[in-house]
Amino acid sequence: MAAQGKKHAGKDPVRDECEERNRFTETREEDVTDEHGEREPFAETDEHRGANTKKPEDTAEDLTAKRKRMKMDKACSKIKNKSKHALRKKELKRQKRDYIHSLKLLNVLEEYIRDEQKEEEEEEGEEEELIRIFQEQQKRWQQYRSVRRERLKEMKLLRDQFVKALEDFEDLCDRVFSDEDSELDN
Repeated sequence: MAAQGKKHAGKDPVRDECEERNRFTETREEDVTDEHGEREPFAETDEHRGANTKKPEDTAEDLTAKRKRMKMDKACSKIKNKSKHALRKKELKRQKRDYIHSLKLLNVLEEYIRDEQKEEEEEEGEEEELIRIFQEQQKRWQQYRSVRRERLKEMKLLRDQFVKALEDFEDLCDRVFSDEDSELDN
């Protein structure tokens, strides 16, 4: 049966039946037409009259062989269907796995991009914070310099006033001493 199955595997059972019924292919004789398409007169044999000249035993064997071939073809088609179903199922599993992996990869990439954007925003925020701090320090330094300048001006004024007061005091002291000296001299 396995040998017959291999022999008929992949063949079309309907076509096999047609080949069995075609007497010309069985007997390997040429068609009854000649080269120009004209029919030759039929020979007076049973073969061309269409009468079945086979023995009943041969017909039974042929039917049994045909049944076996049909069972083998049915079994082959079941196996083909099962294998196709298994392959289809395996392919769907692979596609599902690939789809899930693609989604996971997409999620990981999106998370990575979000993290990168957050880091960039934080860096920009840090830079802006540093710039703001620097600007505040610069303002404070300028304020400190301006306050210092004002204080220096005030100190200069006070020093000038003090020097003037000292000079005035010296002048006063000189006048007082000179008046006393003049009084004493007199």
